[in-house]
Amino acid sequence: MYWDNIPSVILQKQREVFAALDVPLQQESAHRIPHGTWMNGVVERMDSDDIVIFCDIDAFPLKRSAYDMAVAHAERGAIFGLSQFSNHKKTTHTYAGPMFMAFRKRVWEQLGRPDLKSSSAYDAAEGMSALAREQGVPLVLHKPTSTLISKFALGNEGVFGIGTFYGDNDFFHLFESREPAYEQLLVAVADDAIAQRPLQFAQYLEAAMALQQGTPLVKKKRRWWRRLLG
Repeated sequence: MYWDNIPSVILQKQREVFAALDVPLQQESAHRIPHGTWMNGVVERMDSDDIVIFCDIDAFPLKRSAYDMAVAHAERGAIFGLSQFSNHKKTTHTYAGPMFMAFRKRVWEQLGRPDLKSSSAYDAAEGMSALAREQGVPLVLHKPTSTLISKFALGNEGVFGIGTFYGDNDFFHLFESREPAYEQLLVAVADDAIAQRPLQFAQYLEAAMALQQGTPLVKKKRRWWRRLLG
C-alpha cells in the first residue's frame, strides 16, 4: 500500500521488478490509512488457506528464488519476514517485518486473529511475531546483511538503514521512500534487478555517500545516469 506522498518512480520501479521476476503484484492506494489498518483489511478478505504476502512499496525481492523461499516457508506453517526491530517501542525482540512478510491466513487465525495495527507496545504486525513465539509457531527472520546508509539498530543483532539488503542479496528495502533524495538509490538497485545483472554496490555506495555529504543531487544524479548509460 502507499500514500500520496510516495514518488511515482518508486511505484513504477517496484512494478517493473516484480514483472521481471514474474511475480504478481497488487499495489493499493490507501492515503492516510494506517499501515496496520490496511493490513487487517487485506487479511480479512483472504480465505483461510491463502498465503498472505505483504511488501512495502519501497521493497522487493532481488531474485525469484527469494520470493519462492518465502512462500515455501509460509506453506509449511511458518511466518516469514525480513527481520525488523522497533527502536521506538520497549520491545526486546526482532520480528517478522511486513516490508516483506509471508504467512498462511490459517496461522493468523490460530494465533487468535491478532490486530496488525500499531499499539503502545508493538509496531505494525509486530504483535503477531510475539504471539508466534509464545505459541510455538515457527518464525523465519531474514536478517539484513548490508546497508548503504546505516541509521537504525536491529536490537543487539546488527544495524539497518536507508537501502538495506537482506540474506544473500535476496531482498531490498529502501526505507523512508517519502524522501525524494533517496529514490535514486532504489532506482539503481531496481534497474539491476530488472536487468537481472550483478548488483553494482560500488555505484550504490558512491551515490549514498554523496547524499550524506550534501553533494547537490541534480549534479550528482546527472553524473550517476551518465555512468549507468555508458
